[in-house]
Amino acid sequence: MLYQQAEEVCDYLLEKAREYKIDVVWEHFSPYTPPGSSYEYRRVVMNLNWHRPEEIIFQFAHELAHVIHGDVGDVVFYHASFTGKESVEYKANVGAIKLLIPFYCQDTDIQCANSANFMQAFHVPHYLSDVVRDKIWEYYVK
Repeated sequence: MLYQQAEEVCDYLLEKAREYKIDVVWEHFSPYTPPGSSYEYRRVVMNLNWHRPEEIIFQFAHELAHVIHGDVGDVVFYHASFTGKESVEYKANVGAIKLLIPFYCQDTDIQCANSANFMQAFHVPHYLSDVVRDKIWEYYVK
């Protein structure tokens, strides 16, 4: 299953940004300019020209997670290499998953929720498969 309602999930994430009082700026940069965020300014800057547009939704959730978590300093390392579960990038990826799970699961019965589909829909890196599985489970058992 590929996620067909990118506009709906984007609207959902924009609502989350409003809820957390985060300003979101969408700009046209070079296709290889990554998105970024600033906790100090409570702002996320997204690149509409990203060379892999299918990644933009997860990037957006990832950058929101940086601001929500209070990651200090301007963060522009979306594609930083995985350096362990304590890294700021890993934690932002987990935060992105937590932001996207309620949207994905809201109209889905537990029997139909599938971590592989979630990962494919939002282009979540494969090393996060256990996190996705656990967070989907937590959503339903709350």
